[in-house]
Amino acid sequence: MSALVLGATGLCGGFFLKFTNASAKLSKVYSITRSKPSIPIDEQKVNLIMNKDSENWDKLIQDLDGDVQYLFTALATTRAAAGGTDKQYAIDHDLNMKLAQAAKEKGCKTVVVVSSMGANADSYFFYPKMKGEIENDLIAMGFEKTIILRPGIILGDRGNTAHSGAGNGLATTLGGMFYRSRLQRCMAYPVEAEEISKVGVHLALNDDDSKEKVRFVESKEILEIAAKIKDL
Repeated sequence: MSALVLGATGLCGGFFLKFTNASAKLSKVYSITRSKPSIPIDEQKVNLIMNKDSENWDKLIQDLDGDVQYLFTALATTRAAAGGTDKQYAIDHDLNMKLAQAAKEKGCKTVVVVSSMGANADSYFFYPKMKGEIENDLIAMGFEKTIILRPGIILGDRGNTAHSGAGNGLATTLGGMFYRSRLQRCMAYPVEAEEISKVGVHLALNDDDSKEKVRFVESKEILEIAAKIKDL
């Protein structure tokens, strides 16, 4: 079986690449990026395709040398990094939809996406509305299984502050103080990026008996599942 990882140069996407690379259940992993991810990879297992022109990425998916059964996407940016909300939407929503459709045409059965707590297509606010529209449009594509991860505050080293998002420094500092504490619910259950991606890969590869065509996994449940995972 093979998987396609999108957003591998980002925080959650890097961990998607780490865990798909490590899983014995996957024989091949593809990843398309603008630059080389920092996560170490097995170059015999991982086909890393670096191309700065994301407009052509759907064609690169079509030209892969095999089918793709799983899509893991954490492809996203911030308003600051993109240069405005319109450009952010073009990446977070439009590009994700374009590539998900290409993966589906390549045989993809299961898609896993990192969304956000509070995602709601009917929201008056840009970010939760965008995330809700991403969720709805992925579901409408009709994959055999759609797994939507909805973390709260995501903890981890983002490196480039331009990709951290507004207020992220304060949020992650407070989130880290409450992480897995008795008061974690006060901060909507902060969660490590590594846990988010580990749970996404685990559910995709090990939840075959589930009857749910669409599964939403909130931050509290991500933490609970992550604590129980032994092997992928």
